[in-house]
Amino acid sequence: DRMAPMAPHTLDSMTYMKYAQHWDGADMDLGQDYRAIRWLQDNVQGSPVIVEANVTEYRWGTRYTIYTGLPGVVGWNFHQRQQRALIPPNLITDRIDQIGLFYNTLDPVAAHEFLLRYQVQYIIVGQFERILYPDGVAKFDRYDGRYWREDYRAADTAIYEVLP
Repeated sequence: DRMAPMAPHTLDSMTYMKYAQHWDGADMDLGQDYRAIRWLQDNVQGSPVIVEANVTEYRWGTRYTIYTGLPGVVGWNFHQRQQRALIPPNLITDRIDQIGLFYNTLDPVAAHEFLLRYQVQYIIVGQFERILYPDGVAKFDRYDGRYWREDYRAADTAIYEVLP
């Protein structure tokens, strides 16, 4: 589902995205994520927390944390449960549920409270988030400049910086 025969052979593990389409409920041009990930790598200093779609393993979720190394609200579900085996697993699954509620909510105050609780600095709204949370992502454009500010946009992909 992500194979791109035209992609050059390279040690850069992201190059395939410039050539690939991915299907996860709808066709996605992975070049959009490629360009947004590169923007984060080139423009973000330090290790700010980001939030992005979190889904079951081997789907397209947590791709920005994977490719940038930036911390997310929660990483891969199974890896988090495996590496934190001594804590109750619901602490991880509850965070995953909170991410879904954050993206789905139409209430900007509830969304902002989530961002503060997890100290999120950047919000990812890419094609995948638009597929998973079609109604909830409209709040990001609607409240741009009030709770967050759009720092990056190309086609269907936007990155918002959380305002203090």
